[in-house]
Amino acid sequence: MKGLKGRSFLTEEGSIFFYISLALFITMVILGNYYTALSAGIAILVAIRINSSKFEDRKKELNQYLIEFTNTIDDMSRQALLNFPIPLTIIGSDGEVHWYNSKFKEVVKNDKGHKDNIKSYFPSFSMKSLMDVSENASFDIQYGMKNYNVIFSKIEGNETDSAVYMLYFLDNTRFTNLKEAYSAEKTLVAVIEIDNFDEISKKMDRVEKTSLMARIERELSVFTQRMNGFMVKHLDDRFLIIFENRFLDNLMTKKFDILEQVKQIKTEKDEYFTLSIGLGIGGKTLNQQYENSLGALSIALGRGGDQAVVKGATRVTYFGGRSKAVEKSTKVKSRIIANAIRQIIAQSSNIIITGHKSGDMDSFGASLAIHAIAKAMNKEAYIILNSMNPELKSVFERIKADGADYSKIIINNEDALKVINDNTLGVMVDTHKPSFTEAADILNKIERVVLIDHHRRGEEYLEDPVLDYLEPYASSTCELIAELFQYMNDQIILTKFEADVMLAGIIMDTSAFTFKTGVRTFEAASYLKRAGADSVDAKRLLSDELDTWKRKSEVIERAEIYREIVAISTIDDIYTTGLIIASQSASDLLSVKGVQASFVLVRRENHIHISGRSTGKINVQVILEGLGGGGHLEIAGTQLETQDMEEARKWLNQEIDKYMKEST
Repeated sequence: MKGLKGRSFLTEEGSIFFYISLALFITMVILGNYYTALSAGIAILVAIRINSSKFEDRKKELNQYLIEFTNTIDDMSRQALLNFPIPLTIIGSDGEVHWYNSKFKEVVKNDKGHKDNIKSYFPSFSMKSLMDVSENASFDIQYGMKNYNVIFSKIEGNETDSAVYMLYFLDNTRFTNLKEAYSAEKTLVAVIEIDNFDEISKKMDRVEKTSLMARIERELSVFTQRMNGFMVKHLDDRFLIIFENRFLDNLMTKKFDILEQVKQIKTEKDEYFTLSIGLGIGGKTLNQQYENSLGALSIALGRGGDQAVVKGATRVTYFGGRSKAVEKSTKVKSRIIANAIRQIIAQSSNIIITGHKSGDMDSFGASLAIHAIAKAMNKEAYIILNSMNPELKSVFERIKADGADYSKIIINNEDALKVINDNTLGVMVDTHKPSFTEAADILNKIERVVLIDHHRRGEEYLEDPVLDYLEPYASSTCELIAELFQYMNDQIILTKFEADVMLAGIIMDTSAFTFKTGVRTFEAASYLKRAGADSVDAKRLLSDELDTWKRKSEVIERAEIYREIVAISTIDDIYTTGLIIASQSASDLLSVKGVQASFVLVRRENHIHISGRSTGKINVQVILEGLGGGGHLEIAGTQLETQDMEEARKWLNQEIDKYMKEST
C-alpha cells in the first residue's frame, strides 16, 4: 500500500516577493520616481507570470494527490473488509452471494468452493427476515455447533433496483449456551392435588386409607426422582414437586403419565383417585413460579380435574382430562358461595345478567334464577337478550299465555347502557368466556362481575371476577343456582314459570336425567318441584314442532359410522332451528348400538357449528377443543369459520384420529 503524501506542497512560496515588489512600485509612484516604478512594475509582472505557472503546477499536483489519496483509501477499505475480524458477506434480495471476506470463509471452511446462494451455506436462512424490516435489524441462526447473531443493513437498492444487503455474523455461541443452561436449570414448581380425596377416603377405614395414600405417595416419589427433584406433602391431598426446567419436555412428551399410573391404584370397591396438576412457567422468582402453578391448578380443577395444565405467558397446554368430573358430596362451598353472592348483591345498586349467545333453556333459566335472588333482596335486575334462540320460542309463548310481563327486565345492549352505573353488578351465567356472552362490550364497562358456570374451563376466561363459581361436575347452571337458593337467608319465591324453566334447563342438559346426573342433580330438581315446577310443563317447554322431528329423522338417517364407534352426520341447509336439530340428533345417535360418541355438523350463516355428545367413554370436549370449542366430557360444541362442509368434516376426522391415537 502506498504511503499517504503530506500537504506541504500546497504551501505558497513566492507571495512575499510579490507583495514587496507591489509596495516598492506604489512608493516610487508617490515619490515621482517613475523609472524606478517602471522597473518595479516589470518585476511585478514577471512575478505574476512565475506564480501563475507555479499555480498551474500545484493544481495538477493537487489533482494527482487527490486521485492517489482516493485510491489509497479504497485500497485500505478493501483490505480492512477482507481482513475484518467479523465474518461479512454481501447478498442480493434473492439470496445470491456477491462477496464475502476471509473470516466468513473460515466460518464455512468445510464448504469447498464458492456457492451461489446464502441458503447453500445456511439452509435455515430466511430472506423474509431481511425484507420485513427497512432499518438495521438482526436475527439468530445456527451453523454446525456455532450460533450467530446476524446483523444486517440494506446498503443499496431502490424501487426499481433489487436490494443488496451487508450481513455481519456475530458469534454468540457462548451466550446461547449460557442462556440454554440457565433455562435448563430454572426451578419449576408443580402443584398436585388429589381431586376426589374427600369423596373416596371417607368411604374407607383408616387402614385402607393409609395403605392407599402410601401407594400414591410412592408413585409420586418415583415420579419426582425421575426428574431429580424433591417432593413436599403440603396438605393431606396436595403435594409440591420442585424440579428443573430441563425435565419439562420429557414430562410433556409422556403426557404426564403419572395421571394414569395413580388411577391404577384402586380401592376394594374398585374406585380410584385422580390427580390434578398445575404447572406454571415463566415466573422470575420461585414465588412467582408457585403462584403461576396455583393458577394452572385452578384451571385444571375448573375443567373437572384428572389432568395436568401447563400455563405459560401466552399459551395454556392441557394433558389428560379424559375422566368424568367427580361430583362433590360436601356442600360447604355452595354455602360459602351463596353467602358471598348475597353480600355482593346487597352492596350493588342494580344487576345486569347475561348468558351466552343464542341463549338456551339452561342459560335463560339461570338468568331468571339470578333475577329471583335480586328481586328477593329488593334490587333491580335486568336480563340481556339481544336475539331469541328458536329453542326459547316455547318459553316466550308460555309467557304470553300466562299473561306475565317480563318486558321491563329483558333488555338489549342499548338499553343496558342506560341503566349501568359505577355500582352495577354484572352476572355471567352458563359460560365463562366473555366473547361468548350476549353482552361482551357491556361487561367491559362493569367493574364487578360474578361468574356462575358448569362448563369445563377453557383458555379464555373472565378476567378478575369478583366471584367465580365454576363446577364442571354439575349437570347445568340451573342445578348450581337451585342449590344456592337453599343456603340464602332471604326468602326466594320462584314463580311456577321460573321453576318450570329451571327444571327444563336441567332436563335439557342431562338429556332427561341420562347424562351428567348425580345425587345433587336430583336434589336440585326436587327443590324446584317443591317450588312449583311441573315435570310435564317443563317437558312441554322443550317440545319440538313436527317439522323439527322430520328433520332430525333425516339427520339420523344419513349418519355415518367413523372408526366403528363414532357417529357423524351433517345438516347442509340453513334452518332457524338448526342448532336444536343438531344437538338433539347428536344425543339420539348415542342410542345406536356400539356408538360411543356422536357429532352433527350444521351449516349456519357465517360458519359451521358442531354439536358433540358422548356416553362418557370418549371425551368430546378434548376433541372439539382442538377445533377451538369446549364444553364437557359428554357434551361439547364448537364453531368453524368455514362454509365448506367437506373441509369441516376433514378437520373433525383429524381431531378424532388424534384423540384415538393419544388414547391408545
